[in-house]
Amino acid sequence: MSQIQIPEKMLQRLKTCTSFPSPPAVAMQVIALAQDPEIDLARVADTVSGDPAIAAKVMRIANSAMYARRRQSNNLRQALIVLGLNATLTLALSFTLVSTLRRDSSKGFDFNAYWKRAILAATWGKLLASEFGRRDAEEVFLAALLQDIGMLALDKLAPDTYAGISPFQLEHGRVSQHEQSCLETDHRSVGTWLLKSWNLPASLLRGVQHSHDPTAGGVEPEHREFVRCVALSGDLADVWLTDQSETGIRRAGQQAQRHLGILPNRLAEMFGIIREQIPVAEGLFDLQLFPADQLQDIVESAKEILMVRNLYQIDRNSDLENQKSKLKAENSVLKVESERDGLTGVFNRRAFEEAMEREFAAAAKNRWPLSVVFVDLDHFKGINDTHGHQSGDAMLKTVATLLVSTLRDTDIVARYGGDEFVLLLPGADTPQVEAVAERLVQRARETRVDNGNGNTFSITLSLGIASRDGKSSFATSQELLAAADAALYHSKRNGRNRHTSYDKIKAA
Repeated sequence: MSQIQIPEKMLQRLKTCTSFPSPPAVAMQVIALAQDPEIDLARVADTVSGDPAIAAKVMRIANSAMYARRRQSNNLRQALIVLGLNATLTLALSFTLVSTLRRDSSKGFDFNAYWKRAILAATWGKLLASEFGRRDAEEVFLAALLQDIGMLALDKLAPDTYAGISPFQLEHGRVSQHEQSCLETDHRSVGTWLLKSWNLPASLLRGVQHSHDPTAGGVEPEHREFVRCVALSGDLADVWLTDQSETGIRRAGQQAQRHLGILPNRLAEMFGIIREQIPVAEGLFDLQLFPADQLQDIVESAKEILMVRNLYQIDRNSDLENQKSKLKAENSVLKVESERDGLTGVFNRRAFEEAMEREFAAAAKNRWPLSVVFVDLDHFKGINDTHGHQSGDAMLKTVATLLVSTLRDTDIVARYGGDEFVLLLPGADTPQVEAVAERLVQRARETRVDNGNGNTFSITLSLGIASRDGKSSFATSQELLAAADAALYHSKRNGRNRHTSYDKIKAA
């Protein structure tokens, strides 16, 4: 990260300024928790629930259009699992900081306009980060929200700085020039210094420092996308607030394509998505950004201008796009086929192992539970030998259907090999998985398999459970799998037709 440019006199004034609000106690707790590698779900829930207003907002955003899920979060624990621990901490910090900083006032500074831009930029920032599948979308949200926080500090140190410039206060290129001419620094440098003094993560400092010049030197390749999402969020917020002209919208479209490769037609669609998310942001931060009718007018205008700009390009490339779409569809079919077991239709072992690594890394990062269950078909070899391979195949298909129908849509069912299946349940701890396992054992006992030749036979299952949760910690995904396998062996050795958790083996 490049050096912060603040004159020594200004720096001393910043250090001794007592009128600028500091983060409240709950915000400092959140900052400390975010830096604790041992943080878990319970501690985050305790901290967030300590402020009912923040807890309510976390619940609201987990169930909002920003985090569309098929399942409603009915309590704080479920909301934390939906959002993830790091995301929850980042959003909670956003709410507490805005709540504190919005209590301020000034004669020369338009606080209402400032917070409209900040909240709209944050909403755009998260959408842009999500567009590229970034796991730190909430950090982009917070960096975009705070990208101009230096203006609040400068208004405290030099109250006349922004007096009389309201016609272009939100055109940030001109604002930075004005700040440099008056103070020999600007709000980016001051904001970066302020966030550093609050001990906030380097990613937020980097996003604020480069928020108006994302192509400047000093940004490492791995951080460029983050920085450009933050910078573009401000440009797109300005389209809504200060420059809804055709020139302004076209300029924002050019910036989106130049910095992030977002084509005009996709950006037009994103304007529509933002239209749906703005009421959520208004509710979270208790600030109306636009009247409903004005909001729709802006979206329609942006869509029209961006789509017209893209029309010629679409016409020229239509044949190429058709070929690409056809190839993509063919590749999608091949990808699905390569991930599935040919007999049962559930995931194959290779697809499971990829999902296992991905979910294990996510569980470790976000500190949420992850459970694995091995499922073995009791006496499968005897049925195969006695009734033939057709009966064995029917048994495998029946069990696969039973597993898929019992588990959640978000769980993974895979055939691990031969007569063995494996289940992956993100967000589920040992007691939850034991309840699922009991249902599977009972349902299997009640199931009859038809081999297609008029013969039916019963089945039973043996299951082994291992969970990475508050009770058990595994350093690698292989250790977790080995624990589930050991639990399965225990079930088979003790009479089959049952489930066993690794926790109970350890406790014995």
